[in-house]
Amino acid sequence: MKKALFGLLLLSLLSTARCYNADLAGALGGLPIVGPMVVPQPETPAYIEAIGTPAAAALPELDFAVWFAEDPPANQAESATWQQMDLVAQAGATRAGWTELCKEAASAAGADRAASPLPGALACSADATVTQMQQFALELLGARASVGLWMRGDRSIAAIQGRQGQLRITCSTLVIARQGPAENPWTQACALALDLSYLTGNGPATLDALIAAYQLVADELARLDPEIDQEPGYFGTAATP
Repeated sequence: MKKALFGLLLLSLLSTARCYNADLAGALGGLPIVGPMVVPQPETPAYIEAIGTPAAAALPELDFAVWFAEDPPANQAESATWQQMDLVAQAGATRAGWTELCKEAASAAGADRAASPLPGALACSADATVTQMQQFALELLGARASVGLWMRGDRSIAAIQGRQGQLRITCSTLVIARQGPAENPWTQACALALDLSYLTGNGPATLDALIAAYQLVADELARLDPEIDQEPGYFGTAATP
């Protein structure tokens, strides 16, 4: 027995000598439980932490008077107007972006949504259901911008189709799809929003349909929630008094 123990000790010493220059910490660091206790783990890189985090809101300077002007006609805006509208539709799709946008719209529209329904459709509502409905109005603006930019040669037709795809989802699955089976302003606006005249080269007809859809939505939002609030409401959070 003593000889066996001595042999094991000798073998252990030889193994130690052979591994004298080995990276013991590196070897232990790879073990699932012991490793973190022996070797500090590197911090997660910032670019990994940022995955899935919405980009910060970056609204351009807004001029609602130009967006909803009657002269020149709304379907004949300049490329800069369409580009501004497109940027706002993208930024407003995040909660932080929407909060910033609806506050800007509230400043432009005043306290009464019905008095200025077009900018008022984007002005803050403490009612979480209305806030969801307003996202449809924002999507209509994004689609309108895509058509306008396509007509100017600054955007592909795929951009319009992508916007209409999102509108189709909104119209069939989100809050406006639950406003009753009968014809109502939401179903009418959805039908207009999916106009396909642009596929035959008639971009102005699709633009007019999107503008009419936005008008329907704006009037309905003014009826449902005439008083403009200072902060948007969301489900699961307390509404601002």
